[in-house]
Amino acid sequence: MNQITDNPFDQPIRHRRASTRTKAARVLEKAVRGAAGSRPYATEIGDAETMAGNIASVYGPYPNGDKWRLVLRSPDGRRKSKIVDTFEEAQRIKARVAADLADEAQTIIRTAIEEFLAAKRKQGLRACSVRVWADRLALLPQDIGVRELSPSHAQALYDQWIETVAVATHRARLRFVRSFFAWAIERGYLTVNPFAKVKPVGKPRRGKLQLRVDEARKLYAELFRLAWAGESTAGCLLVQILHGARSSEVWGLRVRDIDADATRLHIAAEGGKTVNATRTLEIDVPELRALLLHLRQSKQPSNYLFARRCAITSTNNALYKYLHRLCDRLSIPRVCPHSLRGLHATVAVQSGVTSRAVAGVLGHASDEITRLHYIAPGSDSAGNARSLAALLAPAEPPKPALSPSLADLLNTIRTLSPEDRAILAATVGGQL
Repeated sequence: MNQITDNPFDQPIRHRRASTRTKAARVLEKAVRGAAGSRPYATEIGDAETMAGNIASVYGPYPNGDKWRLVLRSPDGRRKSKIVDTFEEAQRIKARVAADLADEAQTIIRTAIEEFLAAKRKQGLRACSVRVWADRLALLPQDIGVRELSPSHAQALYDQWIETVAVATHRARLRFVRSFFAWAIERGYLTVNPFAKVKPVGKPRRGKLQLRVDEARKLYAELFRLAWAGESTAGCLLVQILHGARSSEVWGLRVRDIDADATRLHIAAEGGKTVNATRTLEIDVPELRALLLHLRQSKQPSNYLFARRCAITSTNNALYKYLHRLCDRLSIPRVCPHSLRGLHATVAVQSGVTSRAVAGVLGHASDEITRLHYIAPGSDSAGNARSLAALLAPAEPPKPALSPSLADLLNTIRTLSPEDRAILAATVGGQL
């Protein structure tokens, strides 16, 4: 007998513990792979001699002497017979095959999502909101059946989101996918929502990080410089700061929306995220007015004001990345474009504008959302774009006090009473 002793490889191997994110990814990958490709067809019943191949439909049972015969048709049209001893056994097999066929023919998630989005459009949901739904639901595994995403797989998917995105983001994703599967239950695609028992984790931070005034001044000055140098993305961000527009709204601005010699700005003229999105604002910052007049030169009224360098579905993401790179270069905290709306709201309220007026500028139906998510706490002594521009403009150094001329001194002395003159003469005379 050949036996190797003292082999160092006989020692047990100590494996590294996988992170929660890795475990969740593995579970989800296994679920998708198993459901999409590795699972054998349930309708492959019978022995190799009588029932090779997959089954598309089943007929019978028919009498066959003292037995019973089922006719099984394959997807390519070939027919095979299955002989069983009793009528009850034949009925049982037929029922099992029919159930298996129904299971295999179930709607895949990709198809269900397309139906769901079509239903949203039919309800009148705006195109930008439908895109939001599509982006959230694209995070689900697409090529498995709706019923094949089990609660354990749903939990693994949510655990993966927890590891990769902020609290507000993964909680929002959970709300979206729950709603989708609730709709799928109504359609009869499944009976149990796989995300029903997934508990949201963490407490979302209210509002977004906002720049301090000194930080915003650096960003404001650099955006103007880049916009005049031809960076259309910088112009978009300037409009967000000074007029609180959404990213999709500034990208959607057309040349004709800059009206009345660039004193009026028509936002979301063709409709926006909400019914309150369409609004007209006064452009009262001379520097912005001059920039917008420059940008619309040599363009047709229907042209977009800001040039796009990517597909329309990627413009918001491009704006986000551009601002992050700019923040890194200026050594200021990273903020997102949407936080610039919050900066506008905060400074406006601090300058004396009511939260209801600010809500109108931002396109909100009421000031509840404005106060809750946009205005920084403590801004209740609460401006318009002009006051914001004045705050962000570079501060001028203090000018030295001018020395009075001799003529001014003599005129001042003549206005003194005789007693004060005598005191002045005695004081000055004693120091000369």
